Amino acid sequence: MTRISAAAATMLLLSTTGCVGAPPMASAPSSGPAMAAYFDCVRDGGVAISAHRAVSALDQPENSIAAIEATGRAIPNAILELDAVLTKDRQLVLMHDDTMDRTTTGRGRVADLTLAQVKQARLKASNGALTRAAPPTLGEALDAAGRVGAIASIDLKPADGETTVDLARVVIDQVRRSRAENRVILITYNDADARAVAAMAPEMMISAGLGGVDDLSGLNPAQILAWTGTREERPALWRALREAGVEVQFGTLGAEGVRRDDRYAADGDVSEYRDLVRQGVTVIATDTPLAVKSVLGAEVAKAATCARPL
Repeated sequence: MTRISAAAATMLLLSTTGCVGAPPMASAPSSGPAMAAYFDCVRDGGVAISAHRAVSALDQPENSIAAIEATGRAIPNAILELDAVLTKDRQLVLMHDDTMDRTTTGRGRVADLTLAQVKQARLKASNGALTRAAPPTLGEALDAAGRVGAIASIDLKPADGETTVDLARVVIDQVRRSRAENRVILITYNDADARAVAAMAPEMMISAGLGGVDDLSGLNPAQILAWTGTREERPALWRALREAGVEVQFGTLGAEGVRRDDRYAADGDVSEYRDLVRQGVTVIATDTPLAVKSVLGAEVAKAATCARPL
């Protein structure tokens, strides 16, 4: 199904019969990022797996080159969610938390440290083991993702006094310097940020939190991947977004013991991931990407046949 304008999407929502498998619409696709056609193809019977903080095994540090390389090799066209933050000297590094304490041997706020100081720290694996690796820069991470054919989904982590849009400007500049425009997704969490970031980088895909098709107002559907949260399954919304030509993302990640990943695995049967795809989800964001691949291997293989832009 081709992507359509937000206005047409709203009309479609009012008239839809609720059929996910509706025939392709006659309208021409909107212009947008080169990667839009890839996700259109994946939406038609495939699935994309997004690895939270790039991790696929406990011996990997989150947001690390080791995780990027291992997960990218294990899952074709893997989406790797990475967290980008600025150092004191305005260099982009990967770090989820405001501080270095949890995931490295370092101490203090990243925003208060220079890149050289950040690089002196060593990463801890997800199981707590100490590694010899230093936190990577965003540029290093983009290069590593490119080597294994993965897509980097960049979560913008602004420091105090900085906005998401401020940080996006710096990230977009780095993506362009790395020539990674055709293999990144920029993550935003509200309509205003999505519109601003999309306007700054029309050649890049944007992840936008959407509660309905009306939220596409002012956005190009061809550029958007819809983030629909982690809390509840919303098949009616998912159908409407698909019919608007927008891929649906849903998260099974979260706090250990509470997240859907763990609930699905509790009985030894993770077929619930397949149920999500049947209900209209195209991108599953997970803390256990190899478990998702184990039950959705055919859909992952189908997605691997979809052409990716260079």
